[in-house]
Amino acid sequence: MTHQYIHVVVPRDAVDKVIEVGEREGVTLAGISAAKGPVRTVSFLSTHKVQQKLLDDLQRALHDTPDWKIAINPLDAVVSKSREDKAENETEISETREELLAQISRNAGLTPTFLILVAISAVVAALGMIGDDVAVIIGAMVIAPLLGPVLGSILGVTLGEKNLIVQGLLASAAGIALAVAIGAALGVVLPFDVTTGELAARASVGFENIALALASGVAAALSLTAGAASVLVGVMVAVALMPPAAAIGLFLGKAQWLMAGDAALLLAVNLASIHLSGQLVFIVRGVKPRTRYRQAKVRQAIRFSLAVSGALLVLLAALIAWQVLVVR
Repeated sequence: MTHQYIHVVVPRDAVDKVIEVGEREGVTLAGISAAKGPVRTVSFLSTHKVQQKLLDDLQRALHDTPDWKIAINPLDAVVSKSREDKAENETEISETREELLAQISRNAGLTPTFLILVAISAVVAALGMIGDDVAVIIGAMVIAPLLGPVLGSILGVTLGEKNLIVQGLLASAAGIALAVAIGAALGVVLPFDVTTGELAARASVGFENIALALASGVAAALSLTAGAASVLVGVMVAVALMPPAAAIGLFLGKAQWLMAGDAALLLAVNLASIHLSGQLVFIVRGVKPRTRYRQAKVRQAIRFSLAVSGALLVLLAALIAWQVLVVR
């Protein structure tokens, strides 16, 4: 999607101001609604290259204007002879701040549907590990809805959206806790061998797990900012979170405390790695608040988040090294 419609709904006396803001290269005035009622809709056809700047300037210009709204309507294709449009088709597309917030906010909440999907995914993942069936475990990851809350907390820090941070952390914590509880219940009820390959693998932590989780965070954040988020990326993140959480419960249900501790270590490593790499990708991709004042306020929070994730990852890596060199 190289072009998008930007629809600006404003009082009729603000129409000229909106049109003036849209007068720039890469933006075409597509129309103004008929003169009926106290409001008008001004529509622009914008290339992706200038869309974020256009949105920022519109919000800045309409700051003191009451009752305004901006709607973004993506287009699948635009047919044009313009050389600029052809060049735009060859550039890399990135989502705007507003699109990222809207997309993540929809999937980061703690809802009944979220909990049901987590519960189903935890049961399927647990049974897959008990039966040593990789295909069943992958199937559980397809329906695991953990990507939204994880990215929500990371994006919330990046943009200084406190509500999104709380929303993402709460949903992530609830989802992981539910998966552990379901695993524990199955561990008490079902007879199985804790040394089966897929289950025992969650009690074995190595440096390759850090690399996998870092790659998962990069893939998730990069696909989201590039406007190419897919189910497969969600599966990659879920693989790093759901099986270890369910395995913790299974081990606890069988009173295998050391193996449960190792699974908890794996889960902590994956969470820290995903948060660190995802945060760095958002920074590199230029995701930041609209105003300089908000950017200055968020800068310290981002540094703190990176420091905590990095320090935790180093500590966990040291613990892994100790296990590899001493315990094993």
